[in-house]
Amino acid sequence: MLKLNLNKTAINIKTETWMHLISEWQNYGWWVSAKYCGFDAGIDDNFLILRKGMKKIVLGWTNWMEGEIKCSAQTFKYLESEFNLKFEYGPPVSLKLMVILTYHLQSLPLELVKRLGHLK
Repeated sequence: MLKLNLNKTAINIKTETWMHLISEWQNYGWWVSAKYCGFDAGIDDNFLILRKGMKKIVLGWTNWMEGEIKCSAQTFKYLESEFNLKFEYGPPVSLKLMVILTYHLQSLPLELVKRLGHLK
């Protein structure tokens, strides 16, 4: 049984903020370990996983519900203090367990994403 230690979800993150955070975190050494690259990626839905050391951030977005971020409580504490952020927490919509599993299965492995040039 797959067990995810992702017990908090930040919700209602404006699209511009969500995209800026991803870019900013990549500038600070977070790397994309999985990314949804379906025909509707970035249009209707988006999903990716960032990693840094043992920390993991799962990011989901839909054009109907805005962005969500799921990670451990310790990682949220780090993100809020390191990047001077304050998140709104609540039940996920685009990052429910079955949605995460579905997107994770549909996401391209990092090497293939790099080769196809989808890390922009």
